[in-house]
Amino acid sequence: MSELRGRALIEHRFGKLGSGQDCVVIGDAEYDIPTLLARMDLAFEDSWPVDVQVVSEGHFCVRYYDGQDQRIVAHEFNASFFFIAETRGHIAEWIGEDAYYQWSRSAAYRCPLVPGDDF
Repeated sequence: MSELRGRALIEHRFGKLGSGQDCVVIGDAEYDIPTLLARMDLAFEDSWPVDVQVVSEGHFCVRYYDGQDQRIVAHEFNASFFFIAETRGHIAEWIGEDAYYQWSRSAAYRCPLVPGDDF
């Protein structure tokens, strides 16, 4: 039996992408996903929140898309917001290889060697 990775591992452990909640209660406070990501310094300019869930008492998982890495991230943490584990899966595992390459070809890229030029 092969070891689960990427999408298979994320969805096996935490359910289908987007099946979690929009907010979670930790301690005495309720956190929506954007606030939760900001609280944990995971709110990057190119990241998008997906969902959050209670894994077990005092154990949580927030899922988000990391645009720079082009991966879905399942970030596990405890009630003190300390990191427990992280699992990543490339976005192509969800949208398909063809759709991913079509999407990446349509994006404008800025060449770092020639300021102002896109290709």
